[in-house]
Amino acid sequence: MKFPIALVLLVGLVCFPVLAANDDAKHEHAKMLKEHTSSHAEHDTWEAEHSRWRAEHLRALAMLAKVQARILEHEAILEEHAQHIRAHEDHMRHHAEEIAAHEKDGDAKEHAELSKSHAKFLKEHADLAKTHNKVKEGHDALIEQLKKLLKISEKE
Repeated sequence: MKFPIALVLLVGLVCFPVLAANDDAKHEHAKMLKEHTSSHAEHDTWEAEHSRWRAEHLRALAMLAKVQARILEHEAILEEHAQHIRAHEDHMRHHAEEIAAHEKDGDAKEHAELSKSHAKFLKEHADLAKTHNKVKEGHDALIEQLKKLLKISEKE
């Protein structure tokens, strides 16, 4: 059976764009799937970075907790040192009272005891001065380290 040319041309004109559209759609679908694959790979990378960043944040918080613990420990040392200073100050007041009482009606034996007490006071004072210098050095070192830490974080 022969088909008239006009009919063949008409069918060709109608079918060819549909077939071409199917090829274009398949090509476009393949491109979409390829883009999905590329996006999926990026997502995997991003998720890995996100996990690494979260771990770094947690470590940074742990470091901050250690810094806080060091500051709190130093604060405890400062408080203990302040208590020793107050006790030494109290000892000095008591010693001054002993001197005043001895000047009123003290004898040689009491003076010898007063001299011993004063020597003990001077030794305690020298020990307290050494401790104070160590506390000061520890404080200065801690503050210097914290300042360096802040300078590092300010650069970021």
